Amino acid sequence: MQQPWLTDAPSPLPDDFSPRSATLPAGRAVLVVGLALLVFAAGRSGAILDAAYGLPLVPGTEALIALAEAWDGAMAALGVPAVTEAVAALLSTGR
Repeated sequence: MQQPWLTDAPSPLPDDFSPRSATLPAGRAVLVVGLALLVFAAGRSGAILDAAYGLPLVPGTEALIALAEAWDGAMAALGVPAVTEAVAALLSTGR
């Protein structure tokens, strides 16, 4: 695809707007951001639970607290808090 402002340029130009370009399609970008948020939420499950306990009592708060408790319990069963504490201790040794 030749860009309209490049009329005198040689024909085999790199196309910045094709699927072969270095840009990431929106669907894959959303997937990557979603996975990053999932990893972040896994490492911060205790903080998410503390924040849920501090929410004001409005309709739906109980469901959010139950969801946060279930998430924290699942992450504890997988051993994620121990791993994040070990990584934090390792990273803080140079301070």
